[in-house]
Amino acid sequence: MNELLMKRMALLSAIFGLAAGVITVIPFISSLSFLALMVFAAVIVLIYMKKKNFIGYLEPKEGSIYGAIIGFVSFIAFCVSFLPLAAIIGLMYKGSFYLGISLIVRSGIFFIILTVLFVAMLSALVNAFSGLVTAYIYSQIEEKPDENKTNIEFEE
Repeated sequence: MNELLMKRMALLSAIFGLAAGVITVIPFISSLSFLALMVFAAVIVLIYMKKKNFIGYLEPKEGSIYGAIIGFVSFIAFCVSFLPLAAIIGLMYKGSFYLGISLIVRSGIFFIILTVLFVAMLSALVNAFSGLVTAYIYSQIEEKPDENKTNIEFEE
């Protein structure tokens, strides 16, 4: 796999995860933002990378691998931005929705790390399927480049 492509993909998915973490703190948008993170992160990042020509032809197997990487990295970045914000809001406002998150933060770092890694793996699994579907749709729309095609002309 291309190392530059992986760095760009990780950076874009981390930016998406950080933005989703900040947006998820808003109460009315939180469920839609979390759904977009868990299901559509790979779709959003892969479509953006195809529009900017960072990725060439995508096979479904590659789309699945890329989707899993995007899902895992974006959820870890989401937790880096969301958990501290939600814990601060939960500590400031005792009757808020985020009081439970502030109690979890107080319970211990080991429990938080296990929970974050488990849900990140779940996000990777779901986004692997989303990346597979996205790559399959792109493979049906685009022409596959012919690797074995030669430009030999025969004269009669």
